[in-house]
Amino acid sequence: MRRALVITLPWLVLAIAGVLYLFGSAPSPLGVGSAIVLGGVPLVLGFLVAWRAPGVPAGALLAAAGAGAVLGYVPNSPDGPLGGLWMMLYAPLGLLLLGAPVGLPRSRAGWGFWWAGIGVAVAFIGVNVAESAWPEASGMLDVPGFALLPCFLAFLVAAVLTPVRRYRHADARERLQLRWIFVAAASLPLTLLLCWVSYLLLGTADLVVVGLFVTHLAIPAAVAIAALRPEWFDIDRVALATVTVGVIGVFVLALLSVAAVLTGLALLPWSPPVALVAAVVLSLAAAPLYRLVRRWLEQRIYPARGRARAALSALAVRVNQGAAEPEQIEAALREALHDDRLTVAVRRLSDHALIGVDGIPVVLPGSGTPVRMRGEQIGVIVASEGSGRLPDDVRSAAAPLMDAVRMRAELAHAAAELAASRERIVRAGVEERRRLERDIHDGAQQRLVALGMQLRVLQRTAGDLPTVTASLDTAVAELSIAVAELRRLAHGIRPSTLDDGLVAALSDLGRLRPDIIELHVHAGELPDEIATTAYYVASEAITNALKHADATRIRVDVRQTSHELAVQIGDDGRGGADIRPATGLAGLQDRVAGIGGRLTVTSPPAGGTIVEALLPCPS
Repeated sequence: MRRALVITLPWLVLAIAGVLYLFGSAPSPLGVGSAIVLGGVPLVLGFLVAWRAPGVPAGALLAAAGAGAVLGYVPNSPDGPLGGLWMMLYAPLGLLLLGAPVGLPRSRAGWGFWWAGIGVAVAFIGVNVAESAWPEASGMLDVPGFALLPCFLAFLVAAVLTPVRRYRHADARERLQLRWIFVAAASLPLTLLLCWVSYLLLGTADLVVVGLFVTHLAIPAAVAIAALRPEWFDIDRVALATVTVGVIGVFVLALLSVAAVLTGLALLPWSPPVALVAAVVLSLAAAPLYRLVRRWLEQRIYPARGRARAALSALAVRVNQGAAEPEQIEAALREALHDDRLTVAVRRLSDHALIGVDGIPVVLPGSGTPVRMRGEQIGVIVASEGSGRLPDDVRSAAAPLMDAVRMRAELAHAAAELAASRERIVRAGVEERRRLERDIHDGAQQRLVALGMQLRVLQRTAGDLPTVTASLDTAVAELSIAVAELRRLAHGIRPSTLDDGLVAALSDLGRLRPDIIELHVHAGELPDEIATTAYYVASEAITNALKHADATRIRVDVRQTSHELAVQIGDDGRGGADIRPATGLAGLQDRVAGIGGRLTVTSPPAGGTIVEALLPCPS
């Protein structure tokens, strides 16, 4: 703030001095009020720019424009010592345009016009002071005074053309800033139109003062916004509306001029009330043309904007019809905007991380254009040019599609997390069953076998005691039964034959009914959870075929590819099997899904049954 005060304080003091002089000269209240408004607004804006953007010279120029606006209203005669201060109304604005949008020229020619404008204004004011101080030399000083006027006009023309030239070589952000300047500069031709209206309605040019007043406020305001917040809102819509109003205004004024000429030829009175009524009627008649003219101008001024909106609308229709996916929004915008590096990113619901349309987290090259829906930022669109802002209507058209992308990505993420958790649970179950099998085999089973052997030794050393011998025989028989039950239990938890691979385990399974079961197994080394799941699929299907389907032929086919293991069990039984809750097939389906696989059962009545499992098995 201290820097801002230092920059703007001298101009503020100069403006206050001018206002005090105005009050002392007893001018009209309208003139004093106009000076305060035209000077106060640029001074306040200059202070804000100097405070919020200390490195931008436009703050000092805005303050100078405020002081110049006040001094331009100082009352004096053209022959007085202050007769040249009227240039202060225009010189600071010209300097602002020469340095737009940052406040300083960037080329040698720009600096030349910069110093030439300052020099012409100072010289013209000096000539007026000299003529007032030495009246006898006024004739000689008139020559340089008149010569300076076309120089000052050339300075103003260069100030107007410089932003146009700079726009061609500017980046995306600077172009956005310059568009604010262009919209404000549009007040100049609109002022000329207002002058035309004034002549038609009033017969004088009095209304032109209103246009000049608006111009002197619009340009400083545009410079301040361009320096501080050029992305405040969609300036392109304002520019398009301004041009549309201007085109329709020219059309209405042309009709009004024709009406005035025809009225004059008919020797009818053309009074201000008649002109005003005619202007209102023609304006109301031309109002329906606004949308048509605006659309026509948009296609020529902002063709990419129209293409983007049309592409998004077409994509939305195709998505609703099921002919396209919302993730195609990035490709659609790239084609419409001719930008192969445009990136569309959405914010994930769970952790608000930015992800691309493919669901992969992305690091964006710039801040981009935020897209909001329901008051929440749902994503960002970044163009390759940098921080260029997409129009509001394009963002509004993109928002529903990006929201659909975000919801689908969240569902896919949740499904992947669920599948991963189920796979972890299945793997943990397999490991736990393997541990139980090992503990039973190496622990309880071995202890029971050792205890049986000890009992046999005790039986041999107990002598000929029939009662003891019979009791020991009974105990050994019970231990044998317990060991057999433990072996069956351990085999049910996880067949020990799987230690030798799936081929060995299925071969052992085929020995249950070698006359019925036909094996075709082509598989190499497999992860334990894949091999175990494949074994249980085959075991359950074979058991069902033997117990419930009265099958006379069962074929087991196992094929391993580069990315999956296919297990198919077909029988010629009675069919009619299906996956019902709380059945063995339902348990198999959950087990297969737990490792990311798919289980299908095809079983028409009296047509046999085919159970097929596809298990993920990357090579």
